[in-house]
Amino acid sequence: MFIGKALVSAALLAAAGLGTAASAQEIILYDGPNYTGQQVRVTGDVRNLQSMRFNDRASSFRVVRGEWELCQHDDYNGTCITHASDQPSLGRMNDQITSLRPAGRHSGGPGGGHPGGEAITLYSGANYTGRSVTLTVAATDLRQYNFNDEARSIRHSGRRAWRVCQHANYGGACMQVDGDLPHIGGGMAAQISSAEPDYGSRPGHGGGNDRPRSGVFLYDGQNFSGQRVDISRDVDNLQSLGFNDRADSLIVARGETWVICEDDYMRGRCQRVEGEVRDLGQLGLRNRVTSLRQVDDRWDGGGRPGGGWGHGPRHGVMLYQGTNFSGQRVEIDTEVTDLRQYRFNDMAASIQIARGERWLVCEDSHFRGRCEEIGDDERDLGRYRLRNTISSLRPLGGPWNGGGGGWGGGYRDVVLYDAPGFNGRSIRIDDDVYNLQRYGFNDQAMSIEIPRGQRWLICEDSDFRGRCEEVSGDVAHLRGLSREVSSLRRLDRY
Repeated sequence: MFIGKALVSAALLAAAGLGTAASAQEIILYDGPNYTGQQVRVTGDVRNLQSMRFNDRASSFRVVRGEWELCQHDDYNGTCITHASDQPSLGRMNDQITSLRPAGRHSGGPGGGHPGGEAITLYSGANYTGRSVTLTVAATDLRQYNFNDEARSIRHSGRRAWRVCQHANYGGACMQVDGDLPHIGGGMAAQISSAEPDYGSRPGHGGGNDRPRSGVFLYDGQNFSGQRVDISRDVDNLQSLGFNDRADSLIVARGETWVICEDDYMRGRCQRVEGEVRDLGQLGLRNRVTSLRQVDDRWDGGGRPGGGWGHGPRHGVMLYQGTNFSGQRVEIDTEVTDLRQYRFNDMAASIQIARGERWLVCEDSHFRGRCEEIGDDERDLGRYRLRNTISSLRPLGGPWNGGGGGWGGGYRDVVLYDAPGFNGRSIRIDDDVYNLQRYGFNDQAMSIEIPRGQRWLICEDSDFRGRCEEVSGDVAHLRGLSREVSSLRRLDRY
């Protein structure tokens, strides 16, 4: 009887030992990328890797078992990343790891805990699950942490609000975070690419410190409460941000004027807004805003067919698929040699042009075929026999001579192309260039357009050294200097 109990106890202890071994977590750190160099094996909490002589040395790691949290500073402070899989490169965290521990054990329960201090933790899954990264400082591009377009929930800590944005360098739509978000809304789930503390802002006050530096803050509650989405550019439909018909209040940046409309593409009833609007119900637009656009302070509420705003683009042109400025549209503010890159080739039926600008529009790519100079809005391009035929366009900086791609002497830019016959990628040059490397165009040019009356020196080396040739007029193929040009300067003004 005694022997049986002993055997049972031994078996239970062995099973417990096996269970402990099976549940143990383990990670191997390497001081070189791609799992190379010296290594150290970790199976538990390490408050400071200095104790293992491996502080600020890790460049890659292999996760043998479990999920691990790795942090910049000792005692699990600073920016932290959480991984359950091998990482051949640590990006911005390279040579930055000071402490690490198995993930989850410190959180006080499933779903993770608050980061502590002034910080946010982004999670790849809803309800604070999956991989995570903790930020205590601004992150201009989450690719540095291998966490771009990953976040689906957020833990917030501290008094300061944060801004999380769609694109790197705080571009695109942004959202304010001042509390935990188990499910990221506003069309931002798996869309966050950058984050920063919302400097000077305190959520919910709507005071001077809560005003955007530029653009508009939209809130889904009255008195600047609830979820916030930051708008910095014209939006044709807020559905893309998950914020259509949701705004209850808004704040406009100082010195800016915006128009908000109840339908997409600035249609339906529109209202000019400046400063703060604590309740959009006062304008009859609570939970009704679908599109918005910045305008100048002269906007008078007038509209155009197919739109509720009065002045067209602030810069450049707007091409519309339908006549009377209707249908699908594309906004252009620079030279376009082939509208296929915008998927708008031979589609434009009407055009709006910014005040004071003149544009050359052509039926073939690279400004060939029949071209027309247009300096005002045109409801139907059929009047120019260009409806559904435009393939290229560019702004006119001076008199155009009427040729298929020729320019008058008032137009000052030289255009370099990376293919013969004025084809391919192009750049504009309006002054001496000592090294085309700065334009990403070194040893690329194969053809060149030079304004009438100008003479330029093009050289194979930087600083106008090496073999040089004087050129004037358009050169369809640079021959001896094809893909050899590194510098160029104008001669006729010296």
